Amino acid sequence: MILLQINQLSKYYGAELILSNMKLEVQNKDRIALVGRNGAGKSTLLKIIAGQISHDGGEIIKPKGITIGYMAQDTGLESELTIWDEMLTVFTDLIEQEKELRRLEADMARPDIFENETIYQKVLNEYDTLMVAFKEKGGYQYEADIRSVLHGLQFADFDYSTPISTLSGGQKTRLALGKLLLRKPDILILDEPTNHLDIETLSWLEQYLQSYQGAVLIVSHDRYFLDKVVNLVYEISRNNMKNTMVIIVLI
Repeated sequence: MILLQINQLSKYYGAELILSNMKLEVQNKDRIALVGRNGAGKSTLLKIIAGQISHDGGEIIKPKGITIGYMAQDTGLESELTIWDEMLTVFTDLIEQEKELRRLEADMARPDIFENETIYQKVLNEYDTLMVAFKEKGGYQYEADIRSVLHGLQFADFDYSTPISTLSGGQKTRLALGKLLLRKPDILILDEPTNHLDIETLSWLEQYLQSYQGAVLIVSHDRYFLDKVVNLVYEISRNNMKNTMVIIVLI
């Protein structure tokens, strides 16, 4: 399934041409690296795809409903919330659904509803429909997902009630990455995601991205990391782009 297409895209900064004739296609499960010399326009292209900045020519085609998650270089998570409460904000809809399920359960136990077959059946049907939706969206596992991501990003030994505002810059960057991963966008865009990651965390991220259900688009100077994660490389050179397949041989 094609998630995104870029055709003849161009970008100017003032009179200077930064990107021209950009062509890119992203399909589900793609693991794409954007490579090129510093100043070639890699980060600019990521920002355009993510909707952070505009482009001056060409088109970006994206099917309705496709979600894009973007993390810029050295992005720190600024929040007055605790680690746990901030991660929970990703799942606001599920939390509201869970509250509604509890309300419906309480309603079904009320004598005035339980003893009225018509009303009881209506509440039961509403409960069943909401239960299915809640389950399909991961309602029974979102807390486990939070713990798994925090553990992978080396927060297992932290008190999750720790205010984010008290953390270091590197820790805030890892939390920003964790929050983005928990959102599970259809296209995950990462600009230099290996900054501030130690070897153990980097190894976890490699495995996480290898099994990611959507597409991944990465800019990184860490060739070892890219070799582990990506299967397609687009090189930006002289304002243009060319792609080459990366063949990974497993021995």
